[in-house]
Amino acid sequence: MFENRKILIVDDDLGVRSSLQSILNLAKVEQVLERGGALFESPAGDQNPSSSLDLPYNLVVADCGDKAVAVAIEAFQVGEPFAVAFIDMMMPGLNGAETARDIWQVDPDMKVVFVTAYSESTPAEIIRITGRSDHFYLRKPFNSEVIKQFAASLTRQWDLESERNLLSERLEEANLQLRDLNKTLESKVEAQAALLFQSEKMASIGILAAGVAHEINNPIAFVISNLESLAGYSATIKELMSAYREMGDLFVDGRYDEVASALALIKQREDVEQVEFVLGDIIEMVGESQEGAARIRDIVMDLRAVSRDDQDNLDHVDINQLIDSILNIIWNEVKHKAEVVKEYGNLPQVRCFPQKIGQVFMNILINAVQAISEWGTITITTKALAVGRRSSDNLVEIKISDTGSGIDKDAIRKIFDPFFTTKEVGSGTGLGMSISHDIIKAHGGAIKVESEVGVGTSFTIQLPVETVFGPAQTAA
Repeated sequence: MFENRKILIVDDDLGVRSSLQSILNLAKVEQVLERGGALFESPAGDQNPSSSLDLPYNLVVADCGDKAVAVAIEAFQVGEPFAVAFIDMMMPGLNGAETARDIWQVDPDMKVVFVTAYSESTPAEIIRITGRSDHFYLRKPFNSEVIKQFAASLTRQWDLESERNLLSERLEEANLQLRDLNKTLESKVEAQAALLFQSEKMASIGILAAGVAHEINNPIAFVISNLESLAGYSATIKELMSAYREMGDLFVDGRYDEVASALALIKQREDVEQVEFVLGDIIEMVGESQEGAARIRDIVMDLRAVSRDDQDNLDHVDINQLIDSILNIIWNEVKHKAEVVKEYGNLPQVRCFPQKIGQVFMNILINAVQAISEWGTITITTKALAVGRRSSDNLVEIKISDTGSGIDKDAIRKIFDPFFTTKEVGSGTGLGMSISHDIIKAHGGAIKVESEVGVGTSFTIQLPVETVFGPAQTAA
């Protein structure tokens, strides 16, 4: 705890200086009255001051304002400031108010008591000179108890204020450290959340890997087969082209009798090699190969779009196209289990993180497929909503329903809890729906689930058309 007992006494009257020193040095009141004369009144009642005020002070005296200012500045600069100053109002050179003003410019925390007579200066004049009103007055004549009360109270006040200031500084330092720690923790949490999101995304893609490989392998297989056939057809056409050139040479050389014979052989060769069929088959194979290559390209592009980390890739997207891209990736999982019914509405483009919203659709669609035991239906309905007059009230609603096994009421309440899963052990991470919930909430949207055991499950998502993110905000 702070304990500053330093007091500055400023007075050009030696008798007053000595009297103040005697009082604050705890001399007997009788001695004080003898030395101070008419300036001091006799204390009423008990002539001996209360022992509770008898505390030692470190006293420094100055006989003019200039010296007092110099002493106060030096003490402040070496880290030993005065707690209180008793300053005479009327002095040669700087008066009391001017002295306090100059001291406060350097040491604003010093407590000042002006020793004045009623006729010397008005409070308004002192405030005008010092620019402050937090000073005290000791009117002449005064008694020793008043002086001691001032000294004890003001030094205590200085101690408390200094301690409070120190505590405030320490609290501010602690707050700064806490803010830095929070930033560090927030960064770590964001990093871990990003890792969890990416892990769940890759887990979903891992589940689909075999299906995606099959979806790619089919077009690759018939493209390779077509290329092999095209290689054989090319050899046949090359041989025929060589025969046509030879016949052309005969014609140029004027060997017309041999031209007819060469043409007959070419015709025979065309019949044997079924050239008409080959030419038609080439056109079909090229079309099939182009279709297969486009299928591979689309799968790879959709897979790449869903699997990459797009934390900063905020964009306007067509939700219907985004759902189609996800269906394209997971189609091998879907086509053997369910009929997909699309009831797409005319939607405005939605400002969002496309890959993250795509991950939500993938999680829900995979769950829908896995909830269907043999064969069922997955219905996807989209529509635009306007719930108010403001542009921010424009929403897009996506409803994905399945005819699967459904979810019981106890599980529904926990469906968005992290690590909760209704699947068998090892069949899921329990993070898919939790992450989906966080993504939709981060976009300012809403997601709800309705389910009935044995009937099916419906997930309804509402997204604002213009999601507003803060400067550093991302969608989970």
